Amino acid sequence: MTAVVFAATSLLVIIAGAWASRLSAIARLDRRARIAIVFAIGCIIAAVLMFIESLLGMPWDRVSLGSPLFFLALAAPPMLWRDTSNESPWMWTDTATLLLIALTTYAAMNARETNGDLIHFWGPKAQQFHLTGRIDTDFLGFQHYYLMHPDYPPLVPLVYAWASLGSHNFSWWGALLLTPMFLWVTVESFRGLARDAIGPERASQLALLLAAVLTFGFAQGRAAGGADPPLIMFETIALAALTFAGDRWSGIVVAALALGGASWTKFEGAAFAVAIVLAFAIVKRRPLAAFVLAIPSLALLGSWIAFADAHHLLDAYAANRGAFNAGAIPMVLFECLKSASYGFFFLPWIAAAAPLLRTRRWRAAALPLLVAVLVLGYTIFFYLHGADPRWWIRTSADRVLLTALMCIVIASAAAMPPPESRDRSVTRMPF
Repeated sequence: MTAVVFAATSLLVIIAGAWASRLSAIARLDRRARIAIVFAIGCIIAAVLMFIESLLGMPWDRVSLGSPLFFLALAAPPMLWRDTSNESPWMWTDTATLLLIALTTYAAMNARETNGDLIHFWGPKAQQFHLTGRIDTDFLGFQHYYLMHPDYPPLVPLVYAWASLGSHNFSWWGALLLTPMFLWVTVESFRGLARDAIGPERASQLALLLAAVLTFGFAQGRAAGGADPPLIMFETIALAALTFAGDRWSGIVVAALALGGASWTKFEGAAFAVAIVLAFAIVKRRPLAAFVLAIPSLALLGSWIAFADAHHLLDAYAANRGAFNAGAIPMVLFECLKSASYGFFFLPWIAAAAPLLRTRRWRAAALPLLVAVLVLGYTIFFYLHGADPRWWIRTSADRVLLTALMCIVIASAAAMPPPESRDRSVTRMPF
């Protein structure tokens, strides 16, 4: 029961992010997609609120965190909760997607997918933050907790601490239960953002493909309770918004907010933000928009690094995690290929790329494809640090590579012809 209350309390972040549904890129979506993206943005706003109150010395409680929710709720337009004239019909692919999410829920709640980082990093931080009612810098700086990554971005333990307020304690099972919630938000956000560009039917089919790839990857990489599900949620929203709504400033704002969330979730999130800003500047040739994309990431990550430096917590961001090892390139490439196979002959990659290989509309898919290449590049670069990174690769690459897989699925969606020009002989799905 505690886990259910924990998960239900986390849903209150929707109130914190409800104002974002006034953005036209979100307002034009159907209700499922609107609520999904508002939840993701609400996670960012709730974490920022907790960070600010820690800076001000205000202890977290239901009053200090609940009061701002009242005023944020006033900014929520009523249409967030209502059916609109552009609601997408329910399809069999939507039912299949829910079955995959139910499968992830089952695997998470019987601990088959539990991520070790939940036990060693995210859970202890969230529990301690909840007990002290603040970001506990004494706990983070304790010398025997060095391997807990004291300067790692704070969004995940802050969201878990937020949910702990309702359950009166941190719930390990509740943290696991949030994983299928993050998966649902990821898939629904992608479907909604892609709907107008490729049509409701194709968007639902590609959303099913994304759900299948991520469900398999979460199981293979044991992602439940870790930071990878929320990271992929933010990354998917950012890339999908730019791919399908990037010609509008509201789409750029949505992507910028999501990139800020990614940068505050994991170390790799900042690298993804750099990759997507660079790719957008190259493909779209809009330098001002590319700068706007980077603003939330620079503000959030910059404030966190300054906070960590002020409390002598800098570690990973001070490049203290091993020197560059060019001699390890062959070994790193081999180990990454082994992980990328997912023990099933690279099937997730084949499935993700199949629609793109069918249509071969490479130019339409240029942005997500370039982002995928850059993601693979910085992943290999990160692994080329330390004397022997084989254990590091074997325990994390199958989760880290899910970002590139997600990019390939979005590239396949971007390669679909617009609904009015669709030729059945060209766009028939190969699965």
